[in-house]
Amino acid sequence: MAQKSLAEFIDTLEQNGLLRRYSDEKRVDELPKLMEDNPDQAILVERVADCAFPFFANGYGSRAMYALSLECGLKEVGSEIARRSNIHYKAELVETAPCKDVILRGDDVDLTILPLFNHHPRDGQAYINDTRIVTRNPVTGEINDAIQRMMYRSKNMTNVDMRAWFHGGSIAGQRYHELGKDMPIAVCIGGPTLDKIASMMRHPGARIDGWDKLGGFLGEPAKIVKCETNDLTVPANAEIVLEGRVVTSEGMIHDEGPYGEFPGTYGAGLPRNWNVIIDCITYRKGAIYQHATIGGLHPGKTDMYAFQQAIEGELFEKLQRAGILVQDVVAPADCGGNVAYARIKAVGGGDAMQTLGVMLTGCRQYMPKIAYVFDEDVDIYDDGRVKWAQAWRYNPGRGTLIVPGQNTMPLDPSLRQPEPPFSVTKIGFDCTMGAGAIQADFEACVVTEPINQPDSSSPLEEAEIVAEMRHFIRDVPRTWQEILEHFAGQPYPVVYRAFGQLRPTLGRRANASPNFPYTFSEAGDFVEGSE
Repeated sequence: MAQKSLAEFIDTLEQNGLLRRYSDEKRVDELPKLMEDNPDQAILVERVADCAFPFFANGYGSRAMYALSLECGLKEVGSEIARRSNIHYKAELVETAPCKDVILRGDDVDLTILPLFNHHPRDGQAYINDTRIVTRNPVTGEINDAIQRMMYRSKNMTNVDMRAWFHGGSIAGQRYHELGKDMPIAVCIGGPTLDKIASMMRHPGARIDGWDKLGGFLGEPAKIVKCETNDLTVPANAEIVLEGRVVTSEGMIHDEGPYGEFPGTYGAGLPRNWNVIIDCITYRKGAIYQHATIGGLHPGKTDMYAFQQAIEGELFEKLQRAGILVQDVVAPADCGGNVAYARIKAVGGGDAMQTLGVMLTGCRQYMPKIAYVFDEDVDIYDDGRVKWAQAWRYNPGRGTLIVPGQNTMPLDPSLRQPEPPFSVTKIGFDCTMGAGAIQADFEACVVTEPINQPDSSSPLEEAEIVAEMRHFIRDVPRTWQEILEHFAGQPYPVVYRAFGQLRPTLGRRANASPNFPYTFSEAGDFVEGSE
């Protein structure tokens, strides 16, 4: 799979009916409403007033977009992410790239060339939010890239939200702070969804370079190019690159936020963060500015869907490593990753509870808070079947797992806690039949399929059907469906009348099969009915 450009991915979206294109000019203050009005599609605004760049958003807001990126089926997204996250290719350094077409330095550095706007009414400022922020660990030397927001402060300065201590960039920033040095940074704006998926996957404790990880998702070495003002590298397919310094030497002292967050609520309080000084801007001629949809009234259909996909892939991998025969993992779109379902093939008595334990404690994103596990016969992509299994296979007395004191996503307003450290009690629900259950008692009673009719059949007299039915049932016990299939092509009133003649001599054998077939009453059998 080649390293595509954003323009190529936009074409793919449009070919699959997942893009809304606006050719007429729009103001920046109109952009939030355009995004909100198109929750099921990406949008491309070709002309933005007072701005040099077209505007693109919601490029990874649905499972369909992820499936296109990964070239897999809708139900294979989680397993495919898990597979690719364990593959790495050493990146290939190239001499130059289109993102070097235009280079701005010194006084020419001006962030207002980007389309800046207030995305949500209570936002503290305009945000540059669809970023892949590139940093280098000063101790190990590995590159890390992560999606982290930047709040506008002046034409060459922003905040950067690096409060999440488990992010590689945040860890590197803390180490630079301890060294009393500012941290070099590169900010990539614009790229295909596949690149964003790779940036969401993390391997704490493992010395894995971010660009090598990207190569695993591409299936070949990622092409990278050096920055102009520091020793960092960026993907050669970036649209716009901001180069600068995180002022870690000052500490996290600058006000940042509030901001409409991915749960569909505002982040609490007025957090403190680091400042970033931008020294250089480079971009491709004809570059497209990419923005991430977030919050609003459709939080499950925004670019923050990236969290769910990363969580699905990671949980799938963790369950496999734990020896669970996991079939699917789904984080329902509207739950922001804080609820997850797993479908498993249970072979051991503790598989369901072990699955819940892994789901509630094993994710590096600290989600989900609520987990459900289902049998392999339940389609966890079908909300109706999920609710059915919750109602009829979950037993609160033996199917509930409560795990107190777990790390969690600090943006959860139910925590009612403005400052770290954050923890929460998590809960899991075993919606499986359970070890030792009589499967027939839990089996879904689906409707019968139409019976294949013979091409031609001679109608039988009722007496003939009675005789044949008697022999058919004497061979082995037969269910009513088997009897109907055997006499396909015969008028149903005649079949039913024939059965009525035999019924006084028939019983039902409860120990013959879970279908309780009809049999002739014989001495010693447990039967219903009589001779």
